[in-house]
Amino acid sequence: MRNLRKLKPSNLWLRALLSLPLSCRASSRHRVPQIFSNSHRCHAWTGRINEQRSETHTQTGRVCISSTPTSASTMPSLNDFPDEIIRHILSYLSPEDNLASFQLLSRRFNHTGNEPLLWKYYCRSSFIYWNPEHQIREKLTAAASTVAWKELWITRKRINSRVARLLRGVLGSKYGQLRNLQEICRIGCDAKDYLLEQCHIDESAEDILARRYYANSALDSINRGIAVDVWARYQGNPLSARGLDRALGAFDMFVLHDQPQDLDYISHTFDALTEQFQHEHPTLEDMSTRQKALSLVRWLRSRNLTGMDNPDRGYRNLRNCLVGHALSEEPHSSLPIISSAIFCCIAERLGMTSQCAAFPSHVHASVFAPPGLTLDGAEEETPNAELEIMYLDPFGSDNEVTLDDLRSRLVEFGWTQGADVFQQASPVPIIVGRTAQNIKAAHSRAQFLEDNDPIAIELKQLRAGYPDLNLEAANYGAMWAELLMRQPTSPHWDINLDSFLNRFALSWSEDSWIVERYLVPLYDQFIASQPVPRPRAGWENVREILGMLRNLDNRQPTVNRRYTEDIHRRVQFRIGQVFRHKRYEYIGIINGWAATGTASLPAPHHVDETSEAEASINDPVNSPSPPNGRTDHRRQSTTYYTCLRPTVDRLRVAQENIEIITDASLIPDALMYLAGKFFSRFDEASCTFVSNIREYYPDD
Repeated sequence: MRNLRKLKPSNLWLRALLSLPLSCRASSRHRVPQIFSNSHRCHAWTGRINEQRSETHTQTGRVCISSTPTSASTMPSLNDFPDEIIRHILSYLSPEDNLASFQLLSRRFNHTGNEPLLWKYYCRSSFIYWNPEHQIREKLTAAASTVAWKELWITRKRINSRVARLLRGVLGSKYGQLRNLQEICRIGCDAKDYLLEQCHIDESAEDILARRYYANSALDSINRGIAVDVWARYQGNPLSARGLDRALGAFDMFVLHDQPQDLDYISHTFDALTEQFQHEHPTLEDMSTRQKALSLVRWLRSRNLTGMDNPDRGYRNLRNCLVGHALSEEPHSSLPIISSAIFCCIAERLGMTSQCAAFPSHVHASVFAPPGLTLDGAEEETPNAELEIMYLDPFGSDNEVTLDDLRSRLVEFGWTQGADVFQQASPVPIIVGRTAQNIKAAHSRAQFLEDNDPIAIELKQLRAGYPDLNLEAANYGAMWAELLMRQPTSPHWDINLDSFLNRFALSWSEDSWIVERYLVPLYDQFIASQPVPRPRAGWENVREILGMLRNLDNRQPTVNRRYTEDIHRRVQFRIGQVFRHKRYEYIGIINGWAATGTASLPAPHHVDETSEAEASINDPVNSPSPPNGRTDHRRQSTTYYTCLRPTVDRLRVAQENIEIITDASLIPDALMYLAGKFFSRFDEASCTFVSNIREYYPDD
C-alpha cells in the first residue's frame, strides 16, 4: 500500500490529518481516546516526523499546507507510521469506514484494523444499550482477546438495519403498521440506540413528525416492557423483599421517554449514594445498627434527599411518586413511601436489614437488629427471640419513631384491633401496590383541576414529555402494577381489567406484545381458577381485544375520493387542516371525513363527554328516530369529520362546528407531537399538516 486512494471521499480529513504534525493533531478539539498503551513511543515518533515535515498549520477549520517543496525521499508514507500511530488514527475513523476501506489497504492494516481492543472500543462508543443476553458487563471486564468484539459490533449493526427497515414499514402504510411496530419492540434494548437517533432526527427530514412519533412510541413501549418484566417476576413471590429499587423504578420507565434515568441509572445512583455515605462516615463499621440507621436518616435529610419542602401545595405532584425523579431532580421531593424506600435501599446496601412498613396513610422504614444482637450491638439475652425492630420516618423526622407513637396514631385512625400487622415489614408487592394507588390519586386530583391552574401544571410536570400524556402514561403504569402485583388466583384479580383493556386498546396498542407475553398467561390462570367460569366478551376478554387489534391492523385501507362535484361542495375542509371547535373551543387536526352522515368515517372513532350534545343533535346514527318514523334529511346530509386531539385519535365533529385557524402558535405542543401518528410534517406557511394517510384520502 502506497497511498489512501481506496478511502472514501468523506475521509479526505484523514489525508489531511496524516499530513499534519502530530503535535497539531493532539491539540485539536477532538481528543484522541486513550485506548492503547505505549504512548511514549508515539511521542518519540512525533518528534521524528516533525523534523521531516514542512511547516503546516490549521486555519478556519481547513488544513493549510506550506508551499515549501518537500522531497519525495524525505516524505514518510503511511507504511512508515508505527502501529501505535495507526491505532490512534483508527480511533478517529468510523468502524464502518474501517470495515469498508481501511482494512482493505494492506495485510498489515487488515491486522491492525481487526484488533479486538479496537473493536471493543467501537462497541462501547457506538452502542449504549444492550439486551441482557449479550452479558455486556461481563464482556467488558474480560480480556479483549477473549470476546468476539467485531462480530458483536456487526450483529448490532444488522439489528439496526432491521429496525430501520421495520420503521420504514411503519411510516409507509397503516396496513400492518402495528405488526411492524411490535417487531421493533420485541427486539428490546438492542433497538434503543437507533430509535434514539430517530427521536432526534434533523428538522429537515421530510417525515420528521411521523418518524419522531413512531420512534418515540417504540422506545416508550420497550421501556414499558422492561418495567412490566420487573413486576412480573413477583408473580408467585408475593412476600419477596428483594429488588425494591427496581420495582419502584419501574414506574419511572412509563414516563422515561428519551432520557437516561432508567433502572440501571437508579441502581447506580443508590450505589453512589451508599459509597458517599460510607466515605463520609469512616467509623461506620464501629457503629451499632441503631447508630447506623440514625446516621443514615439524618444524612439523607440533611442533603434534602427525602421529604418535600411544601407538602400542603405539592403533596400530590406526580413526580413525588417516582423514585427516579426523587433521586435525580431538584429539590428531590418524594412521598413518605418513596422517602422510606430510598432509606431502605441504601440501608440494605450498607448491610442492614431494612424494609418499608406500610403504616396507614404514611409509610415508615423499619430496621431489624442482626441475629443474636440488639439494635445497640449487645448480645441478645433470650435465645431465638424475635429480632428487635426500630422505626424511622425519613420523610419528616431525624429521630427514631417509637412503637407507642405508632400505636397512638393507629388509635387516631380508629384502629383498635390487629394493629401489629401495620408494624410488620411489608413485602415489595405491597409497596408497589401502595405506590400505584398514590399515582392514581394524583391522576384523580388532576381531573378536578383546570388545565391552566398553576397547581395542575405543577402536578403534571416531569423532566421530559408532555404533562397530560405523562399523567395518562403513569396512570396506565399504575394499572399494570395492580394487575401484576395481585396473584391471578385471587377472586378479584380482574376488578379493573375492563378499564385497563380499554385504555390499552385506545392509547397503547403498540403494547400488544407486552400483553401477549405477560398478561395473557395471568388471564388464563385466572379463568382456570374460577369455580364456575362465565362467558367473557369485549373489554373483559384479553384474547378477544388482542384479536380485535390484529384485525384492525390487517384491514385494507378504505379509499375516500373527492371524485364528484357534489363531494367537493359538501366537504369544505381537507385532511391536515387545524381548527378550533366553535362551541367547545378545543384545537384539533382533521384526519378523516365523510361527505354524508357518519357511516363512512374512519372506524373506530369516538364521541367524548364534551361532545355528546353534538352527537345527539347532529348524528343520524346515534339520534333517535323522529316520532313519525320518517328520516330527517337535514341530519342525514350533514358532513362529518374526525379530528386528532391530545386525548383521542379520532374524535367526531360536525362541519358546522369547525373554524379553521392559521396561527401555528395556537397548536398545543402535545398535539404537535401526536400529529406524527397521521402526518409526516408541518407546513408553517399554510398552518397545515402534510398527510401521511394518503392511502385513505389520496386527494387530500
